Amino acid sequence: MMTTSGILKSGATMGALLPVAAAALASKGATIATSEPAIWHFLGYQFEAAGMIAALFGCVSARFWIGAAQNVRHEHRWSLDIPVTMMALAMAAALVISRRPEPLGGLLLGAGLGVLGEGIFKLAEHYLQKAGAVFGLDTEKTE
Repeated sequence: MMTTSGILKSGATMGALLPVAAAALASKGATIATSEPAIWHFLGYQFEAAGMIAALFGCVSARFWIGAAQNVRHEHRWSLDIPVTMMALAMAAALVISRRPEPLGGLLLGAGLGVLGEGIFKLAEHYLQKAGAVFGLDTEKTE
């Protein structure tokens, strides 16, 4: 014998299960676990968003954390550091667009290019100091 509260509970349960069952039948077997990666477009080229975000994050973090403690960064920030960082970011973005790596590969690619950017900065700094010595400019700041 079913009471009124039992009928209401059964009705509420059926009311909650029917939309879920209808959605499962309409999806023809697709589940939540089968999702597609986000695809972005830039100048007509497709790439996965996760790989691009990971590569750019790896490049910026490598460029920032490697050179953050160096005093010479403050005096050459605009003339050397920003252009080298932009060049490393553009190279990372171009490689992600052309190679379409997974997020871990993109992170490693971006971090590697950020470290290479640090080497380029060191070369540019060396040539700037050499040019200062040749032309008699004071490139060393004393505090």
